[in-house]
Amino acid sequence: MVDYGLDTYYLEIVTAQNENEFLTDKGQALVATPNENQKTYASGERVLLNYTLLDTVASENNYTVRINGSAKVPLGKLAFSNDSVIRSSSREPILLESVWIGSHYLNMQFYLNYKSQTHAIGLLADSASLKSDTLRMYFIHNTNNDPPGYPAHAYLSFDLKDVSGDWGKPVSVQINTSNYGNKTYTFENY
Repeated sequence: MVDYGLDTYYLEIVTAQNENEFLTDKGQALVATPNENQKTYASGERVLLNYTLLDTVASENNYTVRINGSAKVPLGKLAFSNDSVIRSSSREPILLESVWIGSHYLNMQFYLNYKSQTHAIGLLADSASLKSDTLRMYFIHNTNNDPPGYPAHAYLSFDLKDVSGDWGKPVSVQINTSNYGNKTYTFENY
C-alpha cells in the first residue's frame, strides 16, 4: 500500500475470475468499474493488479475497485522428478526479491540477468517427498548460455493445489540466489 495523499494504491497478485472480477489470495472479490482501457484476462490467469478501493466496506466480501494498471503473471511449470535428476539440473542464481505462498500459489518476485536468449525456469518436486509430511521443491533456472545483459524484473506463480492438497501440506523450496546463496524457504499453515 502506498499513500501519496490523494488515493491509496494497492498492488498484489490476484486471479482473474471474469472480465471485470478478480479474486485475491485471501478470498476477497475485487469488482472493477468499467474502463475502456482495461485489459481483459481469461478466468484462472494470474494478474499483477494495481488498484484503488472505491468502497472501504465490503458487500458480501466484494470490493468495488478502480484498476490503475495490470499485467499478466506467468504460471510456472511444476514437474516431478527423482533425486539424481534434481541434483544434475541447472540452478543458476537469480536476484530474489521475495517468495511467498498466497492461497495455493507459490509466488516469486526476482531479477535475472538477461540479454537475448530465453531462460528455462521451473520447479522440480522430489517425487519421493509426495509421501512425506513436507513437499520438497527446487527452483530450476538455466540461462541457456545467455551472455551477461541487464537485470530483468519478473513475477512468477506456481499452482500447488494439485500437489499440496486441501489440507495445506507444508512445502519447502530451495532457490539459488545471488544475494542470499542457496537458500531453502519453508511454508506451513497457508
